[in-house]
Amino acid sequence: MSIFVNTCPTCGAEESIDSVIFRVIDDEEVRGLVSDVLQRSFALGGTLIRYMRLFKPPKHQLNWARVRKALAELVPDIQRGSIERNGSIITVSTDLWLAAFNATFDATTKGTLRLPLAHNGYVYGALFNLAEKAAAKAEEQREVDRRHSRRDTVTVDGEPMAIGDALGVVFGGVDPALAKVEAASRNAAPVPQQVLDYRAKLGGKGGAP
Repeated sequence: MSIFVNTCPTCGAEESIDSVIFRVIDDEEVRGLVSDVLQRSFALGGTLIRYMRLFKPPKHQLNWARVRKALAELVPDIQRGSIERNGSIITVSTDLWLAAFNATFDATTKGTLRLPLAHNGYVYGALFNLAEKAAAKAEEQREVDRRHSRRDTVTVDGEPMAIGDALGVVFGGVDPALAKVEAASRNAAPVPQQVLDYRAKLGGKGGAP
């Protein structure tokens, strides 16, 4: 039994997504490819079905051989979660795939992309651009983190420590290892008052004649 169910918004009738795919996709291999994507991401699978329509010529039936070729290229990359460009492997999330497909739909709406599609060139171009921007943003954040880390810590005699502790070592003659222990002690959680009171009672009993 399919776990995906399509419900008619008018009459409330339910139909499994498997049945919908079988009804609207007249090609066994294409059905299998779409099902693979649906299992990974329901939203991405639905977007892929919408993308298939861009290959349909006006007033003509969809060329399933062309769609099959397009999906045979796309689906393995979607399943892997990565693409290859100029010998480099680029990680691509489901969100990036959705954004690339949406950019393709926007281009067709604006008239900057002519239909029907003959290949996946546009969606891959959009995907590469989005992936490069995401990678650049991630690298920028890593650099910010590195700079923040360098400002907050220094290394003295091989021991990483906060700048305040390092000043004590350099100007106060504190041993680096001892400074590290003292810093850890300062950062430790305080002893609860209940424990302190209990210790005091034990000490009082021990000192009684």
